[in-house]
Amino acid sequence: MSSGLLQAVGSLDVSQFWPTGRSDADTTKLILYVAEDAIQFKRDDQSPFVATKVFNDAVVKGRGRNKAIRNGKLTIRLQGIDAPELHYRPAALSTSEKKGLTEKQIDAFRDLLHDYRQYYGATAAKALHDYLGGFGEKIPGRAVTRVDTPNEVFDTYGRFVGDIEIDDGAKVVNLNHWLVEQGWAFPTFYSSMSDAEIEAFIERAAKARGDKRGVWKLLSSKIKAFDFDLLEPEENDLDILKDDKGPVLFPKLYRRQANWAARRKAKATRQSFQDYLATASNGRPDSCFETDDFLKNGVFSATPRGFDEFVKDGEKILFSPLELVFGEAQSTVLDADGNPIRAF
Repeated sequence: MSSGLLQAVGSLDVSQFWPTGRSDADTTKLILYVAEDAIQFKRDDQSPFVATKVFNDAVVKGRGRNKAIRNGKLTIRLQGIDAPELHYRPAALSTSEKKGLTEKQIDAFRDLLHDYRQYYGATAAKALHDYLGGFGEKIPGRAVTRVDTPNEVFDTYGRFVGDIEIDDGAKVVNLNHWLVEQGWAFPTFYSSMSDAEIEAFIERAAKARGDKRGVWKLLSSKIKAFDFDLLEPEENDLDILKDDKGPVLFPKLYRRQANWAARRKAKATRQSFQDYLATASNGRPDSCFETDDFLKNGVFSATPRGFDEFVKDGEKILFSPLELVFGEAQSTVLDADGNPIRAF
């Protein structure tokens, strides 16, 4: 486990969350104060926080190149959770996929590039909006993550991966934990997480599942045909909440199904969904570990598995969200000259 701790102190603009904005319940933006000491690092729990400026002009190189801080904002991926999608657009065709396709097939695929949603995505986003709105329009908070080096901070899409904490007036609330406790999000584990972080979510999710809160009432064990008519709601379109209940796939599986379904409908692939899971459009299928194996043996000794192993015939789901730990795609943090940033 990393002994260092990084914090980014700033404020949350509640209006960014649906229904007043587009943010859903597991990705947000932490708006940093202009203060020089907004991002701070300490090497261990006995050391004081020291301001760091290594991310000021940094770029995160992963599946693309993204500024670490854009217009004074950090994009946060809430670690350890995944909420039903409010707006997911299928991944674009890769160069290799386009080879052999006709213009008609490519155009048909482009016509399917809309922002799709899952049932309960709007409900979960509104719950977070309303909870935070009880503290004001803009509320102080901080994003925290256990890391020792800059390369551990961001995911492959340039998002700061960590927990967001706010003060509700009586105690510090970890929003990641709160969302899982209330059943607004599923626990979703990655190999970058420590045992303690995973176990904290297991405890909270087990209770939410036992009480059948929120998403646990709707979690589907079968993969049904993709619904191309379920689209991102307009801002403040509260009428959709009346019908925002239906079978909910584990969000990571939903995103893979969306990618495949658009390709299949456009006749850009002949693969079954099961085969697609095993190969992926980018040639890098999802790897994972069984949670018990990961916690017992660690990332270097646990047995790597393929995500497709936990789906049968492209239809039956053989896992619970608590049972898998996914491999974290790599990223590199570069300075303004393109050199790797190796230390705070």
